[in-house]
Amino acid sequence: MESSKSNNLLLRIVRDIADYQFGKGVGEKIFPDDCKVEISKRTRRPKYVYLGDKLLATIRYPDNLLALTLEGGRRLRDVLGERAPIIVVKEKAIQKLKQGMNLTARDIIRCTREIRPGEEVLVEDERGNLLAIGKASIASQTMLELKRGVVIKVRKACK
Repeated sequence: MESSKSNNLLLRIVRDIADYQFGKGVGEKIFPDDCKVEISKRTRRPKYVYLGDKLLATIRYPDNLLALTLEGGRRLRDVLGERAPIIVVKEKAIQKLKQGMNLTARDIIRCTREIRPGEEVLVEDERGNLLAIGKASIASQTMLELKRGVVIKVRKACK
C-alpha cells in the first residue's frame, strides 16, 4: 500500500496527464482527492486510477496518456459537458457496439468538432446515454465526410 504522500504525488501526475489530454483543470475534477493510484509492479510507474472500488482509468504506455473506463468517461462528460469529445451514433449502431465491433462512418450522426486522430472519445446515443469508450482513427471533420471505413476503434462498450 502506498503512503498518503506518495499517493498524492502519483495523483498529481495523473491529474497533469488529464489536464494535458482533456484540458486545463479537468484532472482535478475527474480525479478527486480520494482517488487511489496503483503502480505497476513491473515498471513501478502509475498504472491504474481508482475511486473507491471503481476503476476510472489506465495509463497507457508508451504514450503515457489515459485510457478511460466507462465510469471515467461518465465523469469526463459531467466535467466537460458539450465540450467533451463525443460521437453520437445511429440506433442501429448500438447492436454493433454490444457485439464489440468498431464504428464506421455510416454509424455516425454527429460529433464534436475538434476530435483528433488517436483521441479518446465518448460514444453516445441520441438521448445522451454513454454507450462506449474508444479511440478516434481520424479527425472529426473527416468522419462526417466519409461514406465508409472504421472511424472509431471501440475499447469498452456497455453490455
